[in-house]
Amino acid sequence: MPLMYLAGWAASAGVLAALLLIIRLLKYGSQARPAPAPRPDYGLLRTVSMVGDLSFARDVRDRLRHNGVRATLATGPDGMVRILVFADELDRARRLISS
Repeated sequence: MPLMYLAGWAASAGVLAALLLIIRLLKYGSQARPAPAPRPDYGLLRTVSMVGDLSFARDVRDRLRHNGVRATLATGPDGMVRILVFADELDRARRLISS
């Protein structure tokens, strides 16, 4: 009789262990995709252009400033240099850059 109780307890423990393993695999088994990197937030400033060369970005910024557009530079997490202007000057800055 005691052997039957022991076999019952062992079977119950085995089933419980199997259920815990299944739950753990379902919850943590598949790796979720990493979240995309957040876009840098520059507040009221908007990116008018992105370039890879800091000296070229300075030239563009100086051209915009010479024409009365408030502009600044920021290096993003991707290493690109962003030329930033205020939102109300964005269209004018784009026209100046493209001409």
